[in-house]
Amino acid sequence: MVQSAGEVNNVFIAHSGSGAIAVPHADGLAQQRQKFHFDFLNHTLKQAEWTFRLSVWFMTGGALIILAGGVLALVHAGDPDLSYLPYVTSLTGALITVGGGALALHSKRTMANLTKAAEDNEKKIDIDHKLEVATTFIDRVGDARQKDDLNSAAAMKALDMDAAPEVMVQRLLPEQLKQLGQGDSAS
Repeated sequence: MVQSAGEVNNVFIAHSGSGAIAVPHADGLAQQRQKFHFDFLNHTLKQAEWTFRLSVWFMTGGALIILAGGVLALVHAGDPDLSYLPYVTSLTGALITVGGGALALHSKRTMANLTKAAEDNEKKIDIDHKLEVATTFIDRVGDARQKDDLNSAAAMKALDMDAAPEVMVQRLLPEQLKQLGQGDSAS
């Protein structure tokens, strides 16, 4: 078996006596991709959850420190020696709250990226499943030449090398076209 390391990694080419055929990987590439996909999603989801929790803790702590600064301002309102204390406390609370807001923004971005990655990987899983179904149907074809042609067409589709439907029909079903051209009409 020859394994591709490029962008398309879901088709493996095996050489047989009659030519190359596309076959799914023995371990089930779709299952490998799904396992990786769900492991990645779980890790990223945990990261986003903890980032959000930290942001809530920071914002709560910052709000409490700001309130403490307000209480200190009321308690020490007439004391000129401690007039800076409420300002420093409130500023510290504001900075901690802003840090919590930054963590919340980071968590939101992570969740957006997670959603995008999940959608992209879901498309890839669907393509892998379709390829596995196609190769299963192709394996049922009795004619070796037609099986090779269908495997070639499946490989081309997997590699995004789409041909015009007319060209594909001419290449894959030439006998049927000859039969139609000998007196039958398609319309």
